[in-house]
Amino acid sequence: MVRSPSDEFGGCGATQTTRASGMVARPLPGPGPGPQRVGVALDAVMRGLGAPEASGVHLVFDRWSTVVGEALAAHTRPLKIEGKRLVLAVDEPAIATHVKFLQAELLERLSELLGPDRVTAIDLRVGPKR
Repeated sequence: MVRSPSDEFGGCGATQTTRASGMVARPLPGPGPGPQRVGVALDAVMRGLGAPEASGVHLVFDRWSTVVGEALAAHTRPLKIEGKRLVLAVDEPAIATHVKFLQAELLERLSELLGPDRVTAIDLRVGPKR
C-alpha cells in the first residue's frame, strides 16, 4: 500500500509503508539539515572521493580559452582533473612542447582561477583533435 507523503508525513512520527518493499519510512527527528544547493552537495561528494570540486572542474572546462588564449585553445582541451593534475589533450607534438614550456605560467593562471594548489601539474596526451 502506497500512501501520499503529504498524507502520511504531516505530523511527527507519521510513517509511510511501500507495498513493493514492505519497508516503513519515518521522518528523521528534528528539523533536519534542510535543502541545499546541488552544486554544494556535489562538491562535498567530489571532495569525499578525493577529486577536485565540481565547480573547479566546471571553471577549467568553461574558461579554457581564457586561461590559455584562443590560439592555444584551438590545439588543446582539458580532458579531466585527476587529484591535482590537469590532463590535457594536445593535437600535435610541437604544441605539447609549447605547453610544457608554458606550464608554469598556465599553472599560475589556473591558480588565479581556481585558488592555490587546486591544480599543481599538467599531464599531456598527444593525439588527433576530436
